[in-house]
Amino acid sequence: MPVRKQPCTVDGVRYESESAAARDLGIDIMVLRFRLRSSNFLNYTSKHHIKLKRKIASTPCVIKGVEYPSIVEAAKKFKVTPPTISYRLRSVNFPDYVCADIPKVVKPIKYRYTLNGKKYRILQDIADMEGVTKERIRQKINNPKYPGYRRL
Repeated sequence: MPVRKQPCTVDGVRYESESAAARDLGIDIMVLRFRLRSSNFLNYTSKHHIKLKRKIASTPCVIKGVEYPSIVEAAKKFKVTPPTISYRLRSVNFPDYVCADIPKVVKPIKYRYTLNGKKYRILQDIADMEGVTKERIRQKINNPKYPGYRRL
């Protein structure tokens, strides 16, 4: 199978392929591809890899009534990681975490099982209700003698 050559440019030098660039620079090809996509390496360019923009560093937010200039600053103040702050800004479980650029997301509940028309998320819910094990509920779902037990 022929190898696709994807040209790229690093520090103004044009390479005929990513493997040639990686070989010449003395780095692994996966490192080169990471740099081609990273917004931290603007001198690495390729039309085959779109630069990923990071918005997390400069996004202002309000947490518990206090305004922070960025998610990173808020993370430092609360001694957590920036992705934790981003999660809380998106979650409806943290109403005092607010950001104009990050909307709150309500995740729909995924029901996987029904018992006589009532929906359940996990087997353990049905097992707890009936006072049996999850394995017994699984057996009933797979047995045609129990038509009320169904997997969605």
